Amino acid sequence: MKKKVLTTSVLLIALVLSAANAQVIPDVSVRTDKPNYLPGEKGTIYITFHNRKTEPVEIHNITVIYREWQAYIDDKWVGNETIEYENFVVTGKDVGQLNPVEFVVPSDGRAETCYVTIDIATTDGYKSSDVWIYVTQTPYFMEQIITLLTILVVLLIVCTIIIAATIFLSRRRPQVMWRQQPPSETG
Repeated sequence: MKKKVLTTSVLLIALVLSAANAQVIPDVSVRTDKPNYLPGEKGTIYITFHNRKTEPVEIHNITVIYREWQAYIDDKWVGNETIEYENFVVTGKDVGQLNPVEFVVPSDGRAETCYVTIDIATTDGYKSSDVWIYVTQTPYFMEQIITLLTILVVLLIVCTIIIAATIFLSRRRPQVMWRQQPPSETG
């Protein structure tokens, strides 16, 4: 009895360890061309589809949803994008590179780090993935700090010129000439 329990325990532990070490390739891989963006800057999202099946899979469309950038502007919703594909087939056990998706970070008040969801409609259902687009913001008082540093540099240059002129002029004092005064007529 003890041997059966021990054997079963060893087999279960080996199974768990082998399952933990197995690499799972995601169906959809998503990456951006840069790690950080500034407001108003253009960027690109690269999408790769991994077909794990032996039969081919056709991709109908992809939907890109920019969660934090969604807004109702000029009588329409912005922040979503759907790209249609015709006859885009990824053969069995192959990898397909979809067309890159270009985006522009909003330059209005919506420019913040954004969570992007990518939904891919295929012949066998939907596949999904996500990516973060990190937006770098300038500190709130950066313009004032730059202005103050510029004024400080100008004042430093002016003070240096004044001190140099003072030293130069103090070394070149005119020589004092003593003249005799005419005798005064007091009488």
